[in-house]
Amino acid sequence: MSDLNIEWTAFSPPNVPLLQTKLPDYIMDYLWERIEQAKADNIPWGDRLAGNISSSLLMYDIDNYFLDNIIGPVTERLVNDNPRTFAPSFHESVFEEWDLKFKMNMWVNFQKQTEFNPVHAHNGCTSFVIWMKIPTDPEEQHNLDLPFKTDAASDFAFEYTNILGEHQTMTIPMSKEMEGVMAVFPSKLRHSVCPFYSCDEERISISGNLLWDIKNKNEG
Repeated sequence: MSDLNIEWTAFSPPNVPLLQTKLPDYIMDYLWERIEQAKADNIPWGDRLAGNISSSLLMYDIDNYFLDNIIGPVTERLVNDNPRTFAPSFHESVFEEWDLKFKMNMWVNFQKQTEFNPVHAHNGCTSFVIWMKIPTDPEEQHNLDLPFKTDAASDFAFEYTNILGEHQTMTIPMSKEMEGVMAVFPSKLRHSVCPFYSCDEERISISGNLLWDIKNKNEG
């Protein structure tokens, strides 16, 4: 697999393997093309998801381009660097007898104001999110005059346990600067998407999972 010289940086929390990158324009162009095709195919995906988002559509990765060049290589890096997190039940002999490869599913979300994803986790080895379009400003969202109190409107959040066993929340404010950013994380890491308000434009994001595709090396 090739990573097309994509540079990844680790970000907090320090005891959970998380990586992020700003995708180059040509990858973003490819993803926008896939989104337009997903609209044309119009295959609903929301009934497989935990969220309260009215429109999520299945996306297809042509010739495994995104799998082989972006998410596959970075997942291999995460698994190799953190085997206890990503492959805790695999004995060393498994790697000798079996080819451990990945398969992927991915979908695009069209989030409208007041829609949200509650705290949830995914199935798989790693999961990812790519923020394609963010029509809101976090400072404005956090200071809206709403009938209820919230300082997290429009935020993305990870839920995790620190090294002392304490529950922690890491929030990522959603701003225009986050467009094109991709975050990769363990599929079992719980996370959520807060609703935004007073904006008629959609927020567009891509999500996906990498799952183990295990084959015996002795089989043809």
